[in-house]
Amino acid sequence: MNKFIFLIAILLTCNIALAQKQPKALALATADSTNFSVNSRAGWQLFNSYVAPINTDSATIEIIIQHDRTIDFTQEQLVGYIKRKELFPKANQNVSFSLISDVYQLRIDPNGRCYLRLTTGSLPDGDPVIIPVRAVYKR
Repeated sequence: MNKFIFLIAILLTCNIALAQKQPKALALATADSTNFSVNSRAGWQLFNSYVAPINTDSATIEIIIQHDRTIDFTQEQLVGYIKRKELFPKANQNVSFSLISDVYQLRIDPNGRCYLRLTTGSLPDGDPVIIPVRAVYKR
C-alpha cells in the first residue's frame, strides 16, 4: 500500500513539474468548444464558452477570452465564430456589455462571426488581457 501511495506521489510531482515547463498556451485549461470556436490564428485564446438558445428568437453567448496587448482593442477584432447555424442571427447584432465602468461592443454577423471592441473605458490590468463576455442577442 505504501509503495502505491509513493508511486502516485511521484507521478503527481512529475506531472506538476512538466506543467510548469509548458508554454503559457499549453498550460491553459481546455475550453468546451462545442458551439464556439476562437480565432486562434489572430492570437486569441479561449478559456470557456457557452452559446445556447434562451427562447425561440434569442440566444446567449458567454465566453472568456484572452489576448496580449499587441492589438488595438478600440477597433473591431474577430474573436471567434459561433458554430451552430441555428444560433446565427438573421442580421448583424450589436450588443453592448459593461465590465464595471468599461463598455465593450460585441457584433455578431449573420454567418456567426463575433467581433469585439472596447468602446469606452480602459482594458483590465495585466498582459495578457482576459475579457469575460456575456450577451444576449436576437436570432
